[in-house]
Amino acid sequence: MPFDNNALIPLLANSGFTLWLYRTTDTRAEALGAGYFAQAANRLAAGDVMFLQAADALTLTTVRPNTVIPGGVVVDTATVPFRVNRSSAQKFSVRQLATALAMTLLLLPIGGTVVAGGTVEAQATVVGAIPTVDFSIADASGETVRGPQSAVVSNGAASASLPAPAPGNGYTLRVVAPAYPMLTDTSPPFSVGAAFTLLTQAGDVLLTEAGDRLLV
Repeated sequence: MPFDNNALIPLLANSGFTLWLYRTTDTRAEALGAGYFAQAANRLAAGDVMFLQAADALTLTTVRPNTVIPGGVVVDTATVPFRVNRSSAQKFSVRQLATALAMTLLLLPIGGTVVAGGTVEAQATVVGAIPTVDFSIADASGETVRGPQSAVVSNGAASASLPAPAPGNGYTLRVVAPAYPMLTDTSPPFSVGAAFTLLTQAGDVLLTEAGDRLLV
């Protein structure tokens, strides 16, 4: 195709020097042929520099007077360029599987009256994979005075007999799973009474178990 004056664009102009850009679908040889830029003779000056973007090459060349055709520098040709392809893919994932296990310890109420010298019948309902539990009795200050006594869990229940402590108030029964120390239950406070004393009779006199005369 012939020269296109609108495709000749000045990029930089200073002190009588101009840097040009010319884009065309013609080949480099056609654009550098004699008379191709004749229509732009009044715009181009000797010493100007031009980027000639042709169909087959990008050339940096200078403008020469008369019929002198400069060789210029071919910056890029239409051949397949050298390319470096680099890609990477990194995958990172974390998967955690968890199963919720329900575990519960529940003390049953203490049955009957607790007296010194007797026993405290401890019973607990157990839910979950808990093999054994420990029963113990603590006084009003929280100090353990009986136990701990281990009991095997069977069919969701565990039981044990602990010796009753000395007479007093504020005792509590406690159950804990040794494998899971945070799993525990404590009973309401209970009291321990004095042991019963048996009376005997000698004639018209009542005697205590120790043989002392009971005054009426």
